[in-house]
Amino acid sequence: MAKILLLPILFLVVLSCHQQIVSSDRAVLTDPNMHNQALHLLFDLCDWAVDVQLATGELAIDNRLRTSVFINSNLARMLCAGYDLSGNARYRETALAWFDHLVDQQQLVLSSQGDTAGYWGDLSPEGNIYLGDTGTAAHGLARAIRYTEGQQRGRYLQTLQRFGTFIRWGSVDDPQGKNRGGSPGWILADGENRGAIGCGYYRGELSLSPYSISTSVAGAGFFSALACFTGDSSDWMVAENALRWLLAQQTEEGEIPYILHNSRLDEWPLDTMSYFADGLVAVYLRSGSDSLRCFIAQEIKPSISWLLKNQKRSGVWGKMRSEDQQRSQGAINLLTWYYHHIEQDKKVLRAIHNNLIFFRKPERAEKYGIGILPISTGFVGLAIAEMVEPGITYALNPPSGVPIAQKDKGQEEHPRPTSERTCNTQRGLLAGR
Repeated sequence: MAKILLLPILFLVVLSCHQQIVSSDRAVLTDPNMHNQALHLLFDLCDWAVDVQLATGELAIDNRLRTSVFINSNLARMLCAGYDLSGNARYRETALAWFDHLVDQQQLVLSSQGDTAGYWGDLSPEGNIYLGDTGTAAHGLARAIRYTEGQQRGRYLQTLQRFGTFIRWGSVDDPQGKNRGGSPGWILADGENRGAIGCGYYRGELSLSPYSISTSVAGAGFFSALACFTGDSSDWMVAENALRWLLAQQTEEGEIPYILHNSRLDEWPLDTMSYFADGLVAVYLRSGSDSLRCFIAQEIKPSISWLLKNQKRSGVWGKMRSEDQQRSQGAINLLTWYYHHIEQDKKVLRAIHNNLIFFRKPERAEKYGIGILPISTGFVGLAIAEMVEPGITYALNPPSGVPIAQKDKGQEEHPRPTSERTCNTQRGLLAGR
């Protein structure tokens, strides 16, 4: 049963965990050998992404998802972290080549408000409009802006803003001409599902009802990044409201249910936790509000327990190579973030180390699908990068030359986030929160 979150709780918990949050700087991999092994494993995965020609826009592998916007953007986001940790220019160049392709593939449409909006099919440029996949892609694109300048930077920013417009205001007609109808936008603004985001189109129908995955990656993840570039408080509130809705769905046991098209499905528990982790960590790291971060720290504990309880002795989760397991590795980022920022729990640290040890053994990594299954490879790479340097896959650091929107009148200034590698344009995005 989902729990009800009462906003007044915020005031009650601020004093109890404020010091805990602001004094957060805890390394996850303190053993030099383990740290170096993690780096080498990450660089091996980055080399694989380069070798399978991610730069061309189509992976040179025997897999029907060769042009998937979410798979390829995860790989490119992994390469961004790999570049920051190694200085290997091939990683940066390959990531930017993919994101150049993604920008070129964005389809333009007239929004319900008369503005220019942009979207992708999940198998760009074709495929279904699926805000879970495309939200993941856009969040990855935001990660790469720090390496751009001039026209390229402007194009990337415009692409992100047009995608944000599409989520907010949809389109006048079915963008793909399939007679499924236009959309007034996918963000739910009222009622018990306020803050949730719909799927896009699902099984031939317009899907406006809450979808856990798009709420996580498009709502919390993408919009928290977009707010860092635009300075628009309304962009930030999309991210914050999305995360509040997700936390309100959390069961007493800590699971985040997979909600799609007015149904709750049981077969994607790890997938859902993985994407939820991405959205939550993004909001936490980019928030300038201690009260919001404290609220997150208090509410997330059941999910931490759920992950520890369901981890296998081998260090991973789920049935080997299942669709759910292929997306599961992002869940370890929740544990990494929790240990680094919230509490030095030995059980959490042991779970992180056991997970890394699993992938250090080549025969186990191959059995898992590393270097074979592109979904698994990307998620594992992102998770290992986070172990090496928590927060690195969320780093934005927009250069001073990036155009940002005017700050709303009356907004207050707030302190920077904890991590120096995350958003550095906190300009009152959480005024009054």
